[in-house]
Amino acid sequence: MRSLSKTGPCSPSILLTLMMLTAVGAGCSQQRQPPSEQVDKQQLAEDSRAMARLYAQWLQSLHAQALNGGANEQMPLDLTDEVQYRFVQNRLKAAGLSAQNAPRLFMRLEELHRRVAPPQRPLEVPGGQPRAADVSGTSTADERWCGHMIPLGGVGSDATLARFQGTGLSSCFGGSDYGYVDLNAYVTDEAQTAFRLIASESDEQYAGKVLETAPISVSVERKAGEQLLADSLAVAFNETTGQEHLTYTSLTATLHPPVGDGDIVIEHPRELLVGTEWDKAIRMCFERGSVHGFLDCDYGSVRVYPDGRWQPFPGSGATGIAAVDVAASLATTADGGTPTWIPDRSAYWEPAVPPFDPARFQVPARGKFLPHVPEQCQVTRVTSKVAAILTDSGGWCSAGTSPGTVVGKGELPFQPPTMPGKYPFNGIMDFGTGNCLDNAQNVRLEIWVYAEGTCPDPWGGPPEPFRCPSTKEVKPVDYKRVCMAEGTRVARADGKEVKVEQVKVGDKLLANGRGLALTVTTVHRGGESKPLVKLRDDHGDEVRVTETHPMVTAKRGVVQAGELKPGEAVLTRFGARKLVAVERVPYDGRVYNFSLGTPEELANLGPEARTLYANGFLVGDSQMQTELEKQKRMDTREVLARLNGAWHEDFRLSQVRHKSARR
Repeated sequence: MRSLSKTGPCSPSILLTLMMLTAVGAGCSQQRQPPSEQVDKQQLAEDSRAMARLYAQWLQSLHAQALNGGANEQMPLDLTDEVQYRFVQNRLKAAGLSAQNAPRLFMRLEELHRRVAPPQRPLEVPGGQPRAADVSGTSTADERWCGHMIPLGGVGSDATLARFQGTGLSSCFGGSDYGYVDLNAYVTDEAQTAFRLIASESDEQYAGKVLETAPISVSVERKAGEQLLADSLAVAFNETTGQEHLTYTSLTATLHPPVGDGDIVIEHPRELLVGTEWDKAIRMCFERGSVHGFLDCDYGSVRVYPDGRWQPFPGSGATGIAAVDVAASLATTADGGTPTWIPDRSAYWEPAVPPFDPARFQVPARGKFLPHVPEQCQVTRVTSKVAAILTDSGGWCSAGTSPGTVVGKGELPFQPPTMPGKYPFNGIMDFGTGNCLDNAQNVRLEIWVYAEGTCPDPWGGPPEPFRCPSTKEVKPVDYKRVCMAEGTRVARADGKEVKVEQVKVGDKLLANGRGLALTVTTVHRGGESKPLVKLRDDHGDEVRVTETHPMVTAKRGVVQAGELKPGEAVLTRFGARKLVAVERVPYDGRVYNFSLGTPEELANLGPEARTLYANGFLVGDSQMQTELEKQKRMDTREVLARLNGAWHEDFRLSQVRHKSARR
């Protein structure tokens, strides 16, 4: 449900005709409101002016406590404060929402408005030690439920016009029953006393994971003393867990002097092994990967020995991350040889603080930021924000400034600049463990860089400041985490069973009970830092697999092993059998998996056919889960099935509202 509202520029004067606005993206127009619910642009501007003051005070409190904080950081909202409550109410009403067509939403907001306000926390605690500011709303940064930012940057600016494009973006771990996000753009003065609304977009979602507005695209005449201010509201509720998320974020960009658009040049990460239509991911293989066969790991863990040997996917003892050397790897296929994964020694990264831990969600980054400022201008500060957005499961992870941390503001691994106008970054971005690592499939990296500085006044006055945002999206990134324990026996085409470690590229494995056999095109191997899931059926047969390994059930189809419960029936070589035990067991050995099927074998088969028997249990191969996820689509009935009943009426009314808006 895209674009709840869309507000174009007003043009009552000749000055305003110099400002052009183009709204980008398809969606629904706003439903017409009763006159009592209309919110005019001046009221929205006044609300944003008040919020800008609160935001500046909040950032000052973070700085006073030596905490990370700056433009585009999300500030928790307190609806017991009348200013913030009015801001939220008016933004939602301007988007076409009201107590009549969204009763549950407005009831929850009223509950938060009437909630007893918590005591004001001082910036200093007894003893003079600074108290950590609450940067997440109701939890610590490590426990933050939702993320919220404005990916906005310059696009095609020139000496006359400053052009920007951006969205409002929010995502919550595990999703939410209801989510809302918007983005408003204003022209304001340096003191932020006068606001003029020039563009807005908003979006809402029920039982969703990632919420993003349609892009706004604005072209504004460059004028001394004026700037663009973009601000965003995000709202989310989870009825089952009782979680709520209300945050505000904002950033500014100067319109004068004529500073060019910044350029974020990404050398790594990127897709290196290209040419496969079904697999366009930038794949990280740190705990396991394929050394021989069909190569699908763009980056892998490597152990560098003192004698100079490099071992990819060692299982244990890895020293860092390497990119694949595409040319060298392809050269191994000469004269009919089996493709072999060769690390690129010129693209290798070790952690800032050893040892390398493959059980963390890490992404190597190399590139440079080019602020494109005139020679006479001086860049005084470059800051960045990097968010890993879990598009399948919902959630938001920020890269830490040092290994082992998860902070409210992730950063690119910038290095000292070697020449003016170029800011290189080269290192490992560490997004931690937990939800981030467990759900690191189909990840979107949102990179945002903010350049600040001064340019000389051509008329001899004091230097004029500039603030220029730049943004870059990298996707999809995923991790290889689907495997079976060493010693697991798999069924060959002839019916005989062999251990997984004995399977090689070219072997044929039995794929189902009807005699279908598929060729092994890749053998994946590696280690596993987390406990395995041990399944035992009512006949005493057992198998150990990783939590994310696809298992085929009798009723639910394909699910991850970690989702299975005792009593559930799974498919085996001998029919459906009931699970009597589902356990997590420690494991320090190697794990294996395979990619099955040549193009000819798979031509007339669906993704559900890529299965094999592991200790008699029917399980998926390494590509099965990916293919099935791509086919998932959620219709209205599925939304209602996932949505908490308290929000069903709001969802029904939203369907009526959007259907009416499309007429």
